[in-house]
Amino acid sequence: MTKLANRQLFDEKLANAIAVAGRHQWSLAVMFLDLDSFKAINDTQGHAGGDIALRETAHRLMQGCRKEDTICRNGGDEFLYLLIDPQNRDNIERVLVKATERIGSPLEVNEQRLTISLSVGIAIYPEDGVTGEQLIRNADSAMYQAKIRNSGWCFFGEPMRQSESASDR
Repeated sequence: MTKLANRQLFDEKLANAIAVAGRHQWSLAVMFLDLDSFKAINDTQGHAGGDIALRETAHRLMQGCRKEDTICRNGGDEFLYLLIDPQNRDNIERVLVKATERIGSPLEVNEQRLTISLSVGIAIYPEDGVTGEQLIRNADSAMYQAKIRNSGWCFFGEPMRQSESASDR
């Protein structure tokens, strides 16, 4: 529906990116994006309206995606975004600012103007995980922190690493 990569392809690209990043000492960023208040769109506009919002969100995400990066719909109103060798947090934040601006532009659904906002969690390879599963899980955890803080986005941080280590025991 969104014309994005599926989760299986995303996982394959992430595994390959981890292997290449390890050889070249690159960083990677996995971003877990969740559409805020998407349930309200489905409730007021119906599932067809929700589908329009999902397709437009995917389109707007792809507008800023570099050829080497990958975006997939993870399910429901969640997306995953893989940035290859972003080099630093400032570059990751630049991508996020642009994506947030594009997605936040009003969208017309069933003759109503809607605004979509995102909550995003970011995990960086290798410090936040060395496997795809770890990176996605930690980006998801950071996304929930962004929702709690109502901050737009959140990098996986030290307090989360400590609770992650405790849960792995």
